[in-house]
Amino acid sequence: MKTKRALVMLLAAIMMIGGFASVFAGGQQEGQAAAETEEVYKIGIMPFHTGCFWFDPFTAGGAWYLMERGYDVVIENAEWNTQKMNTILRQWANDDEMDGVIIAPLGGEEVLPGIRALKEAGKTVVLSNNDAGYCPEADFCVRFNSPGECAKGAEYVVELLKEKYGEVKGTVILGLGDVRNSEHLERAGAVRDVFQQYPGIEIKEYVSNMDAGKAVTEVGTLLRTLSQVDALFSVGMLEFMGHINALERENMLYPIGDPNHVINVGMDSCPDVINPAVKKGYVDLVIDQPVLSYNAIAAYYLIKLLDAGGDTSVLPKPGTELKAGDIDIYSKVPQDDLDITIPADFWSPAKVIDTTKQYGHIWIQTNGSSVREENVDNPALWSNITGQVKNFGW
Repeated sequence: MKTKRALVMLLAAIMMIGGFASVFAGGQQEGQAAAETEEVYKIGIMPFHTGCFWFDPFTAGGAWYLMERGYDVVIENAEWNTQKMNTILRQWANDDEMDGVIIAPLGGEEVLPGIRALKEAGKTVVLSNNDAGYCPEADFCVRFNSPGECAKGAEYVVELLKEKYGEVKGTVILGLGDVRNSEHLERAGAVRDVFQQYPGIEIKEYVSNMDAGKAVTEVGTLLRTLSQVDALFSVGMLEFMGHINALERENMLYPIGDPNHVINVGMDSCPDVINPAVKKGYVDLVIDQPVLSYNAIAAYYLIKLLDAGGDTSVLPKPGTELKAGDIDIYSKVPQDDLDITIPADFWSPAKVIDTTKQYGHIWIQTNGSSVREENVDNPALWSNITGQVKNFGW
């Protein structure tokens, strides 16, 4: 339920982490920063879970944006449990004061019952990070093109193999991630499709189940038994860590430029193992998601929808392209010792795609980001921010 107020001005200092204890209570965060608005909306943000160095910055991108502008924000922890997420979403549906919800749908279609309850209760629903199958209850989704960005990574491996041999050939180990995860299947399939275009590339696949230890064991065995390994490709963070550690354990971890260097490309930056390996030149490319941008973009257009009474004509039209600066999605990291504005512009450009037949709503497709030695220290990378925030507040 919208609350009228006359140009409310509140102190931004309350936003600082030091004041979170008094601001956050019972899972609810009231955005009390400098803001001018005539409507205060109550917004729910639903990640897979909280207390996670990926999902906390993912959540923060939208929470900090909304709080800085004076909106009420509620964040709950689904604890990687689709039943619990559905329960929370139904509770939000019954909350007369809740106006809109940003959801990362855990299990995809498994949380459609909770999403439908929200829509039936008149709440505005948007999706972030991933889709939930066919879901016309949502007005749009914000996420990057996961398989497309992995395909670009595979094309980069092809370029490096050509540089090495003068032609495209070599043996590549491809980690398939968790084969129960549809997104990992899509990523691996996109990479495989690129490599299979070149008869000179031999692909050796294995399943890690996103277990770093298993990845070390499986890749270590392949490194020892194959006569030659030219490249490794991973579709997810924990598996990627395993690749780096396996190379180190087998005494095969050489920097870029060394004739013994094994090409190493994978998904997701990370403050541990991956980023340090990038700094030392052991990793050629990290395909990273613009984690902090998803919910900031989602929040920006959610507020527009609420202001317009649900009129979707305020959303960007399919075929358009959003660029950094076109929309104000920025906020400050609310911690005294961190003078950082988020999100970085890695998300730009974002294409608006008509996916109404497939998903029931449009897709704001953000750009992926490429992390290499020259930009791995960028303070606005989610993986550099997450370890510096002392208390996200939820």
